[in-house]
Amino acid sequence: MQRLGEMARRWQQEVRPRHRLIRWMLRPEDHRMYEGFCRLEASQHGGLDNLFVFFYTPFAEAENYSHAIMSNWLQEYDENAEQRRQLAAAGVKGDWDTARFRAAVAGMDYDGCNSLLGEMMGSYRQWLGMGSTSFVAALLPKEMPSPAAFNIWLENWMQQDLPEGLQLLLFDHTQGNFWGPVFERHAAHSCTLQHDLRMEQAIREIATAGAAGDPHASFRQCLFEMGEASAKKDRQRLQDWGEKALALGRKSGDQLLLATAYISYAGMLFNFRSHEKIETLLAEGLKVCRKGIEKGEESMKSLLLQYYSYKGSHCQIRKQRKDALEWFMRMGEEAVGFGYYTQAVSAYYKVFVFARYKNFDKEKEMAVLSAMSLTDELSEDEVLGSEYGFLAAEFLKEKEDKRVEEKMQQAYGPGWREGVEEMEKNYTRQRIREVEQQALIED
Repeated sequence: MQRLGEMARRWQQEVRPRHRLIRWMLRPEDHRMYEGFCRLEASQHGGLDNLFVFFYTPFAEAENYSHAIMSNWLQEYDENAEQRRQLAAAGVKGDWDTARFRAAVAGMDYDGCNSLLGEMMGSYRQWLGMGSTSFVAALLPKEMPSPAAFNIWLENWMQQDLPEGLQLLLFDHTQGNFWGPVFERHAAHSCTLQHDLRMEQAIREIATAGAAGDPHASFRQCLFEMGEASAKKDRQRLQDWGEKALALGRKSGDQLLLATAYISYAGMLFNFRSHEKIETLLAEGLKVCRKGIEKGEESMKSLLLQYYSYKGSHCQIRKQRKDALEWFMRMGEEAVGFGYYTQAVSAYYKVFVFARYKNFDKEKEMAVLSAMSLTDELSEDEVLGSEYGFLAAEFLKEKEDKRVEEKMQQAYGPGWREGVEEMEKNYTRQRIREVEQQALIED
C-alpha cells in the first residue's frame, strides 16, 4: 500500500489533462503493481481525482480492438446490476444512454467503433455527472500477440480529435519500451511515469516478518541472505546460510521446507560451479521429494519437476548434453503423469531449443511430437499461455494434422502463423532468449 501511495503521488506530480497517452514504465516483474494501481483507482477506495475504468480486454488486431473494448464495457455494464444500484443510490439517475455504441458493436462496425470509443468515454463521465473529471481507460490486455499492431491502434487513437481529459493508461517494460514509437511522436500529449518500487525490499520485509520461533520466516531469511551472498560472489557466506537453511528444514520436520532448502542451496551454487556439492544436494532433495509423493503430498510434485529442470541445467553446465536432454524429457513425462500439461509443454520446449541449437535432430523431433500428443489435453488459455504455439508451428512445417491446426486456429485465429511468428519476434522475445541462454551456458 505504501508503494501504491507513491505511485499515486507520482501521478499527481506529472499527469495533466492534456496527456492523451500515459504509461507506467516498470520492470516486467512489477506488472502486478500496475494492475493493483489500476484496480485500486477504479474502485471507491482510489485516492486520485480521475475517473478510472480498467480493462483486461485481449488485443488481437488493431482494426477491431476498439470494438472489443466497447463490447467488453457494455457487457460489464449490463451484468453488474449491483454497481448500477449503488450509483443510483449515490444520485446517478436513469440509465446510461448506450444506443449508439450498442448499434456499432452489434453491427461489427470496426471503423465506427474506433471513432466512438472516445465519445463513449465522454458519455460515461457525463452520465456520472463528472464532465470536468479526466477519464482514464486503463488497459492490461490478457493477450498481446503483436505489439507492432498495438502501436498502430495507439497511433489511430492519437490521430483523433478528442476533448481534453480522455486518457489511455498502459503498462510498458523498462527494457522493452514497446510503446516508445508512439510516445516519442506525440511527446507533447503523452506522459511516461517511472518509479523505483523497491519491491525486493518490500517482499523481504513481508516475507521475513513473523514470530521468532517461526521456521518458515527464519527459512525465508536464509534465502534472502543466500541470494545476496550469491550476487556478491561470496561463496563462504552462501555456504554458511545454505547449511543453516538445511538445518532449519531438518529441525522443523517439514519435508517440503527441507526439499526447498536443498534445491535453493544447489541452485545458488551454480554460479560457483561447485559440481560435487550440487550433485549431492540435488540427489538428497530428490529423495525427499519422492518420499513425499509416495505419501500423497501433492505439493511435492511441482517441486520434483523443478529438480528435474535443475538436473538438466547442471548437466548442460558440465557439457553432458545428452544427459541434459534426458532430464528435461523426464521432466515432461513426469509432468504428463501428474496431469500438469503446461509444465510438460515447457519441458519439451527446453528440449526442442537445446536440441535445435546442438543439431540433435532425433531429440528435437521427439520433443515436438511429445508436445503435440498433448493437443487434446490443453485448453485454449493453456495454448496461449505456453510454448505450445512455437512447437505446433514447427510440427506443421513438416506434417499436416487437422487436430493441431484446429487447436491453433481456435487459440490464435485463422492467421495464427503470422501471429505466432510476430509473438516469437516481439512479445516473448525475452522469454525465448532466457531459454536459449540456458542452452548456451555451457560454452
